[in-house]
Amino acid sequence: MSQTFESLFKQDIKRMHYQVDGLSSSKSHIQVIIWPTFSGLSDFEKGIADKVVSMGFSATAVDLYGIDNNPVEMDQKRAKMGALVAEAEPLHELLNDLTQSACDAIHGKTIVHVGFCLGGRLALEAGLHLADSAGAVSLHGLMSFFRAQSEEKANTKAKILVLNGHQDPLVTEEDAQEAKRYWTGLGMDFQFVDFSNTMHSFMLPSANNPEHGSQYNPLTAQRAYGYLANFLEEFV
Repeated sequence: MSQTFESLFKQDIKRMHYQVDGLSSSKSHIQVIIWPTFSGLSDFEKGIADKVVSMGFSATAVDLYGIDNNPVEMDQKRAKMGALVAEAEPLHELLNDLTQSACDAIHGKTIVHVGFCLGGRLALEAGLHLADSAGAVSLHGLMSFFRAQSEEKANTKAKILVLNGHQDPLVTEEDAQEAKRYWTGLGMDFQFVDFSNTMHSFMLPSANNPEHGSQYNPLTAQRAYGYLANFLEEFV
């Protein structure tokens, strides 16, 4: 593991995850791990956690970068994301560490990963590479996730749900088809939903840059919540 990765994401990094437990619900054993965009943990992800708990599940929004370490400028966000996903092994070790810390003192949970943009890719990485993962949901996530080196090393029991904007410039048709071929080859249970007239970042109310393919879409967001709720019910 490189010193750069260690210093950016592991050494002396203090994190404060946002955890909400649906204690009063019979579905609270479903622990949803929420992975943020490349901007890091924000009120958006915390709001998603609250939404998930309102459905009866438990949720933890992960503090990916650490307290006061979220990048602000676009070039900082891209650089930090690039360092995070540069190598498979340190990335997967970090995802495992953060998942375990998010589920600290929580036993007997069914873990489902949910993520947005960069977090969508991280959810897919966690679902595919962490053996304790039951499922993964990617919302306007990237399809450039690391493939397992062999079928034996893949967590093929995980269920996959991809919610994708059909006009998302960051997910080409070939990207989508290659991911589907990969999951099919592993015999995995996956769903890939394309939303028409929908760009990247369709869940983020702050997204308003259609010239660069990024735009909030309230109708698609509403539909996506429905797909997410139905998917999570499969684990009850």
